[in-house]
Amino acid sequence: MQVQEVPLKFVNIAWPDVEPFLKASIEWSDGEFSIEEVKTYLVQGMWSLYVAVDDDKNVMGATTVQYFNRTDNRVAFITNIGGKLLANKQLFSQLSEILKSNGATCVEGAARDSLVRLWSRIGARKKSNLVQIKL
Repeated sequence: MQVQEVPLKFVNIAWPDVEPFLKASIEWSDGEFSIEEVKTYLVQGMWSLYVAVDDDKNVMGATTVQYFNRTDNRVAFITNIGGKLLANKQLFSQLSEILKSNGATCVEGAARDSLVRLWSRIGARKKSNLVQIKL
């Protein structure tokens, strides 16, 4: 499998292939955003889209990333991930190289406990628990 960045101009073309992966991932977001909002963030260029494809160019996984800057890092924050993008170190290594080419110095994401365990296999460490109180 190979990881590829989907250029902004091709997001709408890729959407039917990536939507099932992203839709499954937002089921765990506790209503943070809808699949329609994910698509809007992508087509407006607020988020970036990456896919894992097999040898026949079938999409096997998809992730969305929001970039932002801190004083000491440019963060590639994974906002959604579904399918086989973190299936092994080789795929994550490919994704990491693409993120680095876009200026990222680290990768972060909010994850439930099972994903924390999965990410730990590729070298991630638990940084914090994220909580929210609506006002």
